[in-house]
Amino acid sequence: MGLKGSGKTFIGSVLEKYLDVKFLRIESIFLELLQQAPELAGIPLEQRGFQIVLAKLDELAQANSTLCIESTGTAHTFPELLAALRQGFRVLIVHVKAPLDTCIERVMTRDASSHIPVSDHRLKEINERSLLVDLPWDLEIDNSEFQDETAIVESVKRLLQHQSGG
Repeated sequence: MGLKGSGKTFIGSVLEKYLDVKFLRIESIFLELLQQAPELAGIPLEQRGFQIVLAKLDELAQANSTLCIESTGTAHTFPELLAALRQGFRVLIVHVKAPLDTCIERVMTRDASSHIPVSDHRLKEINERSLLVDLPWDLEIDNSEFQDETAIVESVKRLLQHQSGG
């Protein structure tokens, strides 16, 4: 979890590349849903999107022991998603941190085709709400500057080993 532009997708991709972790990009699910049902918005969009996320996670869990998703944690229905995840999975929450200005710059300069388009005002609103998300983080990764992939992998590997008792 973290601000838009903090590096959640980057880190999820690194974990999938180097660890036995299947990374599910939530934003891709919502992009596809918006194309299929452009009339959806607000809470109905969130609810339908999170239903799809949960179904995909259940499917992926059949062949993968460790799954990873990304979120800013700002959706109105996010607490419901988190509760549903905790019913079916052991949930570890990783907080990806980066300065607000850095995040905004990253969003403005990244390939927008794989991300939900947002206005400058909406980006600011989402990131301000994301700054208020305070959960019991299992791990915090400072991604102010894109980290060495090895450091990310090692910190998550230690967390997974600690949680499994190994």
